Amino acid sequence: MSFLFLLKKPNLRRLLTANFLSGIGDWFNSVAVLALLLEITGTAIAVGITLALRTLPHLIFGPLGGLMADRFDRKKVMVACDLVRGFVALSFLFVSEKSDLWIVYAGTFSLVAFSSLYNPARMSLLPKIVDPEELATANALDQSIYGIVMAIGSLIGGIFIALWGSDLAFLFNALSFFASALFLARLKVPSSPDQSVNSVQLQQTVKVSSYGEVIRAITSTPLVYAILLLKAVWPIGGGIINVLISVYAYQVFTAGEWGIGLLYGAIGIGFIIGGLLAQRFQRYFNEVAASSFALEGFALLLTSFSPTIYVTALFFALSTVAGGMGNASLNTLIMRHVAPSYHGRVFALDATISNILIGLSMLLGGWILTIAEPRIVGFVAGFLVTIPSLVLGLVIWRTVRGSGNESLTNKNHAR
Repeated sequence: MSFLFLLKKPNLRRLLTANFLSGIGDWFNSVAVLALLLEITGTAIAVGITLALRTLPHLIFGPLGGLMADRFDRKKVMVACDLVRGFVALSFLFVSEKSDLWIVYAGTFSLVAFSSLYNPARMSLLPKIVDPEELATANALDQSIYGIVMAIGSLIGGIFIALWGSDLAFLFNALSFFASALFLARLKVPSSPDQSVNSVQLQQTVKVSSYGEVIRAITSTPLVYAILLLKAVWPIGGGIINVLISVYAYQVFTAGEWGIGLLYGAIGIGFIIGGLLAQRFQRYFNEVAASSFALEGFALLLTSFSPTIYVTALFFALSTVAGGMGNASLNTLIMRHVAPSYHGRVFALDATISNILIGLSMLLGGWILTIAEPRIVGFVAGFLVTIPSLVLGLVIWRTVRGSGNESLTNKNHAR
C-alpha cells in the first residue's frame, strides 16, 4: 500500500491537509509568541509561564476531549474547535505592552485547551475514513506529515517573523485554523454501527459519560495496557531531551539560534523518513512496534557523546526515524485492538498522561541542568527512554505473538 494510493482518497486528503495547515499555523504562533514575550518583557519569566500554560490544559481538557470524541459527531467537534482556535489566535494581535500579557496567557491556555478537545476526535476519525488494511499506511503517512510540519514550521516560522513581524504570523495562524475548518467540513464520514439511532444503542451511548469501563478494559487487555505504558514512560526521559535541544545548541556547541533550527529541522526530517520507512516495513509491523522506542532511546543516548552539532543533529534525526515508525505502528495497534466507541477516551488518556509527564520532566530537566553537565543529563535521559522501552517492547512482542492477544473490540462486543 503506497502513500500516493491513499492520497487519492478525498476524505483522507482533506483530513491531512487540515492537520498540515493548522500544524504550520501552530508553529508560527509558537515562534511569534516567544519572540514577542522576549521583546516586551526582556526576561524569560513570561516565557516560562507560557510554556507551563501549554501543559496544564491537557490535564483538564484532555479527558473531556475523549468523552466528546466518543459521544458526539467527531467531525463537528473538530470543526468547532478549529473555528474557536481561529478567533483565539486573532486575540494575540492586541498584545503590544506588558499590561497585555494576560492576553498571551489566556490565549495560550485556550489554544491548548481546544487542541486537547480536537486531537482525540482526530485520532478517532482516521479509522473511519480508511479501510482496515490501509490503517498502518495511513498512520505512517500521518507521521510523515507531522515531520513535514515540524521541519517547515520551525524553519520558515523564524524567517517569516524576522521578515514580516509577529502580527502577520498571528494572522496566518488564525487563517490556518479557518482553512482547516473548511477542509474538515467537506469530510464525508461513513456511518458505523455505533452511530446508529436505535433505542438500544442510544442507551449504550449514555455509558460514554464514564472512563471507568475503558480503564478496566485497558488494564485487562495486556497488549493495549503495555502499549499505553510504553507511550507513557517515554516522556520521563523525553521531556529532559526537549530541554536539552536548546542547551546543546547554545551551551555545548555555541551554535545559537541557527543551531536550534538545525536540530529541530533534523528532528522533523527524522519523522518524515520514519513515516516513509513505516510504510515499507509493514511486513515486520510487530517487530517495529516492539523495538522502535528502544532504538529511539539509544540514539538519544548517543547525542551525549556527539563531537559536533552536526553529529548531534544526525543522532536526533535517527531517533525520530525510529520514533516515527514506532508511533505509526503503536497507534495502528491501538486502533485495531480498541473498540471504535472507546477510541476517543483511549487516545485522550494517552495524550493527557504523556503531556503531563513531559511537562513535569521538562521542569525537572531545567532544574537538573542548573547543577549538572548537559552531556551527563543527556546520557541519563537517553537511558531512561531506552531501558523501559526495551522491557515493555519485549512484553508487547510476546503478547502480540501469544494467544492471549484479546482486543478491547472483542471485549466490547462480548458484552
